[in-house]
Amino acid sequence: MTQQAKPSGTISSEKRPRVYSVEFWRFAFTILVTLYHLEIFFQRKIMPSGTTAVEFFFILAGFTIAMSAARKIENIETRQMSTRDAHRHALEFMKKKLSVIYPMLAVTLILAIVVLPLVTPPIPMFQPPVTDGLWTRFLQRLGALANSEWEWLAMVGTPMGFNNATSDSAPIVPLWFLTQLFIVGYMFSFLMSRKYDLMMFAAPLIAVLGYTFFVLNSENILDFYVKMGVFNAGTVRAISEMAMGVSLYQLYTYLSGRNWKLLGKILLQLLEIYAIYRFCVLTFFADLSIDNFRRIPYILIIILLSFANLTFLTKLLNRKFMEILGKISLPIFLIHFPLATLYVSVLFAVRRSPEARNLPQFILGAGGGGIRNSQLSVGDLLLYLPFVIIVSILMLCLHWGVRKLCARICNRNAEIGDQMQE
Repeated sequence: MTQQAKPSGTISSEKRPRVYSVEFWRFAFTILVTLYHLEIFFQRKIMPSGTTAVEFFFILAGFTIAMSAARKIENIETRQMSTRDAHRHALEFMKKKLSVIYPMLAVTLILAIVVLPLVTPPIPMFQPPVTDGLWTRFLQRLGALANSEWEWLAMVGTPMGFNNATSDSAPIVPLWFLTQLFIVGYMFSFLMSRKYDLMMFAAPLIAVLGYTFFVLNSENILDFYVKMGVFNAGTVRAISEMAMGVSLYQLYTYLSGRNWKLLGKILLQLLEIYAIYRFCVLTFFADLSIDNFRRIPYILIIILLSFANLTFLTKLLNRKFMEILGKISLPIFLIHFPLATLYVSVLFAVRRSPEARNLPQFILGAGGGGIRNSQLSVGDLLLYLPFVIIVSILMLCLHWGVRKLCARICNRNAEIGDQMQE
């Protein structure tokens, strides 16, 4: 029996060992998002252009979607699935994302809408004293949780859902990203499986045209709320940057198929160091006028060389314990903004500085807008980051414990059912 030839442009799954250095970068870019959202409450001085971290996640999603599709079709002569199989593959993408994200999202929403407001201290300068009992406030927060449809649908901050600072709930700011990840990710998963060669041809074109449209139509920070004709910036970011990830996978297959000598690896290492340096220069202490697209090439280089696993730095970071950092990234990404409001409230309640009087009243809500006169010190950061990481680890442990308990109950019920049948 003859073996079918594998399509060119794909790599056998046997040649794809797990790359853990990508998990390190997933954690690092999540920390960037965390610090950037904390600085919203202060006069920005460290990362005024820190929104680019989302670009990393969109590009990474496009890359992994292309890799998954290539793995699925590597033994198919036609290089494409049937419509039904492609739809099933896209649903697998959705199910995998939902099974990982939604349990953690449920924990985050309960903490952000029910628990954290109960323990957040009032700020006497602009907030009336709390007169209701704890039980009454708890019931009020349960009501707010029940009225949080947009948060449960991950549509906060998107054209499909809206939640402002006067809302009774506490929006989880990054949910707009998850909405685009689900919708555009499903579309790319289906198209990559159904028309693999066509998408490999079209992806670079989509990336260039989409980002050209993006750059020409953006005058503000390139985020979800910038309207761009019939689209919003979040949708354009997701489509164009996932297309970049697909294009990057093509370059990855080329690099992985070459036999790199020592000199070539040294040159790639210098390129990686330069990319990291340039990204930091364009991110930290940069002007607001510097738009996200200027940092995109360096994010592409970081992701590409991480998966290629050819440089000395990548091999140093390619350790299994980095997987733990990757797992912590999701709860950090979800919970960091509600924790930021709690942290800032405690900080100003303790300090009771004159600057606190100038804080907008919606500082305990969704945030955004306004001038913050108070400075964010290095000490504030050193306290905030461990606080967010510890809470995220506890959330991860809680999630793991509930899953184990449910699995044990299911196994126990199955055993009882088998004994009853016998």
